[in-house]
Amino acid sequence: VCLTCCSRESMVRINQICHKNGIKFFTGDVFGYHGYMFADLGDHEFVEEKPKVAKVSTGLEDGPEAKRARLDPAETTMVKKRLEFCLLRDALAVEWRGEKATAALRRTAPDYFLLQ
Repeated sequence: VCLTCCSRESMVRINQICHKNGIKFFTGDVFGYHGYMFADLGDHEFVEEKPKVAKVSTGLEDGPEAKRARLDPAETTMVKKRLEFCLLRDALAVEWRGEKATAALRRTAPDYFLLQ
């Protein structure tokens, strides 16, 4: 489900219905140069391709260079990952005061608060 130009209440209500029924949810809007996008993919499983780490030989080489793992870009391995997305209601209810919020505030663009 993709929503644009909706009220906050509508977005929260429709997201709750989608999340409960395992339906992926996207919402967003643009206001001149500013905009936002939110995605709730529920429990999302995916596969990521990573370069394979070459085993370090235990030959005559010694020192820090010999012990460092080497990536082999020619060989890859598939890694299964899982992400659990939160509800829009929970994302909007973040408390921005306190010690825990200090680090999050540094990573959050000021535009976020303008859109709120």
